[in-house]
Amino acid sequence: MPDDKFNDQLFRQYAAGRMSRRRFMETLAAAGVSAGAINALIAGRAQAATPKYGGRLVVGIEAAQAQDSLDPTKYFSTANIQMGYAAHDNLVNRDANLQPMPWLATSWEPNADASAWIFNLRKGVTFHDGSDFGADDVIYSMHRHYREGTETPSKSYMGQISEIVKLDGHQVRFDLKAPNADFPMILSDTRVQVTKRGLEDFTGTPPGTGPFKAVEFTPGSRYVFERNENYWGDDGPFVDELEFVGIADNTARINALIAGDINVLLQLDQKATRLIDNSGIGYVINAPSGAFINLAMLVDREPTNNPDFRLAMKYGIDREGIRDNILKGLGSVGNDHPIAPIDPYYNSEIPQRTYDPDRARFHIRNAGLENTPIDIYGSDVAGTGALASAQHVQHSAGAAGINLNVIHPPADSFWSAVWIQKPIVTSGWDPRPVPDLIFSIAFSRTSSWNETLWNNDRFEQLLVEARSVTDFAKRKEMYGEMQLLLHDEGGHITLGFRNFVDAARNEVKGITAHGSGPLGFYQMQRTAWIDA
Repeated sequence: MPDDKFNDQLFRQYAAGRMSRRRFMETLAAAGVSAGAINALIAGRAQAATPKYGGRLVVGIEAAQAQDSLDPTKYFSTANIQMGYAAHDNLVNRDANLQPMPWLATSWEPNADASAWIFNLRKGVTFHDGSDFGADDVIYSMHRHYREGTETPSKSYMGQISEIVKLDGHQVRFDLKAPNADFPMILSDTRVQVTKRGLEDFTGTPPGTGPFKAVEFTPGSRYVFERNENYWGDDGPFVDELEFVGIADNTARINALIAGDINVLLQLDQKATRLIDNSGIGYVINAPSGAFINLAMLVDREPTNNPDFRLAMKYGIDREGIRDNILKGLGSVGNDHPIAPIDPYYNSEIPQRTYDPDRARFHIRNAGLENTPIDIYGSDVAGTGALASAQHVQHSAGAAGINLNVIHPPADSFWSAVWIQKPIVTSGWDPRPVPDLIFSIAFSRTSSWNETLWNNDRFEQLLVEARSVTDFAKRKEMYGEMQLLLHDEGGHITLGFRNFVDAARNEVKGITAHGSGPLGFYQMQRTAWIDA
């Protein structure tokens, strides 16, 4: 007779759709379980799958940082976005097929050329302080993303809005500077969340419409939330209290999960997936995606302003080794632009750049930098596996005469003191549902988050023109040219596209993998519950 651990592991595979009912029953029958006991097991697990209210959920995150904020215009890290989704909601969400779905907006309709969009807003929604949600909140909070002087990275794509017009208390019209058939997806971005009209000071416990109210939010230290009893949704929240705990070291974070100090782990080290699967205490949440880890080389300073040096680096990287040894096969190789092979806009005609030490040595000699010590900054704050990838690059590039010195900076100062400060750093980005979003935020000269300081006139022209093109083939051609420009001339090196890999203890239920972001597209805190 199999034990409960065996039954739990099988049932999780069956419930997740990775095992058919027939195979599930045959496996248990072969292990000596009677048909009656199997049916009782299924019924019992199904009953246990009914959400329960109560309990406390503790989430282990990669770092608690001084710049953490509940102001959506100031989110920096993956963990900060995760916390933001506890307090705030978007107008538009994304479903399991990565398509726009109603959220604070119940529906939307474009005009004939998609240059204007009318959004109907949900009624009966209140902020945590009891005030009503409506059109004025939408206009105010969206304007914060594109107004004069704003430093939010979302300005690069929200800047396409020319005006937001209030039609009534729960209806607004977005007038765009040019047509955009994908505009609803823009409003599903992780930073474009609705906040209360007039709110500028987000210190302390600012009100939102989200599933949890902030009780304590001390950047770099402590983050505690309580359930919003008046939340408008019908799929949670279920737990009474939510806390995020910063644990910078990967091993320490995993040990905290195993010990029960945390219930959920954001961004599991890919090397530890088998450990969690075999531990009996928890399970891995694995979602294929277009997220990636990369090297960002600033094109405006030495040595990375030298095209030969950039090409030497691009040919000096063993990408297959990163996929197999660092990502443990949970991802795919990149080709020095941000569009993943699974994306319908992916340009498959660009030859895949492969590890070529001889070509790398040719270019590093042309740059006059053969065997010259050069610093590279690596941190898993940028994405799990980024530091190990930097060390892997150090080894593979060394065979080509590229002498890299890997520096591991403190996790709590990576974004403020290293990123877009040092010539070569590891970075990482979540996938975007349309190329316009990632091109705008990470590569446009209008973006404060242009991490390589890339500045190309043709790229900027295509970025704007593609938004108004509704023909898929033509749009794909334009996005394909932008990928080629980055591949040939840019300072971006895609180290690998990675699955979203997180983990939770067995008592945590209700987390569904999502290709747009970790832990259910950052929203597991709404749907998760404790089966105590």
